[in-house]
Amino acid sequence: MHSVTSNKPFDDLLSNLIIGIIQRYAQNRNLILALNWALPIILESIQAQAISLFLANSDKTKLQCEICIGPVDIKGLLIPSGAGLVGKAFTTQAGSLIKDAKSDTNHFSAVDQKTGFETHSILTVPIISGKHCYGCLQAINRMDNGQITQFDESHLESFERLALILGVAFENLSLTEQMIKDALIKRDLSTAEETQKNLFASLQNIDVIHGLVVPARNLSGDFLDYLQIGNEILFCEGDVSGKGIPAALTVARCLALFRYMANEGQSPAAIAKSLNHEMYQMIERFEGSTGFVTLLIGKYDLLTKEVEYLNCGHGNIVICDPKLEIDTHASSLPPIGIVPSEELDWNSEHIHLEAKKIFIFTDGILEARVTGTNDEIGLAGVVSLIKLIGDLSPKEGIAKVQTLFAENKLQTSDDATMLILGDFNAKQPYRSQ
Repeated sequence: MHSVTSNKPFDDLLSNLIIGIIQRYAQNRNLILALNWALPIILESIQAQAISLFLANSDKTKLQCEICIGPVDIKGLLIPSGAGLVGKAFTTQAGSLIKDAKSDTNHFSAVDQKTGFETHSILTVPIISGKHCYGCLQAINRMDNGQITQFDESHLESFERLALILGVAFENLSLTEQMIKDALIKRDLSTAEETQKNLFASLQNIDVIHGLVVPARNLSGDFLDYLQIGNEILFCEGDVSGKGIPAALTVARCLALFRYMANEGQSPAAIAKSLNHEMYQMIERFEGSTGFVTLLIGKYDLLTKEVEYLNCGHGNIVICDPKLEIDTHASSLPPIGIVPSEELDWNSEHIHLEAKKIFIFTDGILEARVTGTNDEIGLAGVVSLIKLIGDLSPKEGIAKVQTLFAENKLQTSDDATMLILGDFNAKQPYRSQ
């Protein structure tokens, strides 16, 4: 760029331009409308017969005329980046002054030949802010008192400053758009986080079952749910592969399907099979982008104390008796969504839970670390934790685990979820509140 000479009226014009563009963009968030206001002012200040604004496409291979003022309308004209004066200014990020267009080989003369318009002198400058080039500004034929004259170096300097103001405006508008998008994403994340919290908090208060989800981030890929229907409690706990919004959407889908099918009276095996079919179809449709789900789903009969469940890749569950003796049961099925439903045997497993408790947990519990140490607690650490809380009611036990995380005595980099089912006092009547 050429050296800048101070000129207060012109400096005021530049300030008014950038403020005006931003103000008009704020009214309707339409960049072209804002620039349509600015270009006549630029045309008048440079005293040109015609002016055109070219903007680069997303991959920077072409520039399209978005606004044109003058005797010939070339709006929509596409020029390859690197071709003609516009393409050259864009790729080199340097302005040019052509005093005699007819003798310059870089001039894109096809428009003159097609329209009969005569181009004499041309100013072409890139619209730049920092390292980013948004497009080019081109002025044709200097006009003095109604007569066509030539542009000179001083005109090029002024035109470059005008283009620089457009670049600054573009950058401000880009930052504004990003801030709006960030704010919308933040708002949506906040809403989704609150919705998910409310979803987990809306669980029924049932003496013999309680659970918690400790999200590692705003949104959890872990989930749990349980509801009492007559003398039975249907429950599930899952862990969706992946993080963030995609995982949270899968969580919402799984919970909605679980609730619907549970209320329809379907068995844990039927629900698991249907969830697997749904997830498998989604993974095929979206080429694996939705991820799989580890899932434990079951039903507890409050009268017979029988638990019927299926463990789909969810890892070990722990059974604990009043003497705090431990037994573990491994998963017998693959995670949901990996194998077609018709290729699997959906046979439930059974546990008699009289005077016993089941502890179900995700890998975020296994991968937790005691603060100040580097090693994951693993299954042995989870068993120690279960023995610590084993004598407590499910609600009290979960509260104790929650306190360990809240007070930073346990730390995890993954979502951590635990569900406790059962009561050592088999004769104690159940109640749902």
